[in-house]
Amino acid sequence: MKLISCITLSLVNLALSAQLKEEPHYIRDHPDVIIYFSVEDAEKGENVKILNLRNKELTTVPDGINQFEDLQFLNLMKNQLSSLPNEIFECSELTELVFRQNKIEAIPKSIGNLKKLEVLNASKNKISTLPDEIGDLKRVKIIHLVENDLTTLPKSIGRLKRLQTLELDNNQITTLPESIKKTRNLSYLTLAQNELNEFPIGLSKSRKLTSLNLDYNNIIIISDDIKRLRRLEALSINSNGLSAVTEEFSRLKNIQLLNFGNNKITKLPENLSNWSNLKTLILIGNPIPEAEKRRIKSSLPNCDIRF
Repeated sequence: MKLISCITLSLVNLALSAQLKEEPHYIRDHPDVIIYFSVEDAEKGENVKILNLRNKELTTVPDGINQFEDLQFLNLMKNQLSSLPNEIFECSELTELVFRQNKIEAIPKSIGNLKKLEVLNASKNKISTLPDEIGDLKRVKIIHLVENDLTTLPKSIGRLKRLQTLELDNNQITTLPESIKKTRNLSYLTLAQNELNEFPIGLSKSRKLTSLNLDYNNIIIISDDIKRLRRLEALSINSNGLSAVTEEFSRLKNIQLLNFGNNKITKLPENLSNWSNLKTLILIGNPIPEAEKRRIKSSLPNCDIRF
């Protein structure tokens, strides 16, 4: 587990070092903006922009949220909510909505009304499907959906032209819609601990993808189309069923971190010269012969290799 934590941290650091092309508008980072911690207090203020209802043991969202016409950040994290009222989605100025760590089973269709939303954090709930209206979030850049009950995504996800970060770890996803290829600015994608049996169709056309995590799935073969991900810097496929790393992997010239740990790999591509930028290569838990280990070390003298 310690190794996996280190790999995850490396993936995150690589993604952060690349930075988002367009930073989300975090109103909460503005030092002069007043933060209100209850609806009652907010009703006494003016031009309410931040309402933080985190960890209030709420079972329902308080009435009157929609009266705050200037509200940009609503935090409902760590409560006991099982549903979200449509009032929330009448707050048309919202740029960040957080309801992580609740018991939400469904996101209302009215989420499509949040035309200015840039960040959606719905991780650690019980969401099994997403409404098609998620595709109406034209400005969204970051979506967190870790630890839910999703099995796939709606085709409308392809309409999110500004989406850059998509976190889907710890779901039950078996496939992604081919429309994922239309998220042309997607650079950071995590799909660890799902039920994928193959490399998702469409990802090979995500030309701006720099970080991809597919740990703990059931992937046996990676499509040769992997070569199309020319900007990829970090790829983790730990604990799948891979038995071969094809020659096409050697075309990933910008790769800096490769994690093939705990698979069934016996050898790497013959030509590793394109991996000149590779800093870390994880091959722990694979039946690689000693002669192949020596060849890999000789081919990648400046790389931290872990067998």
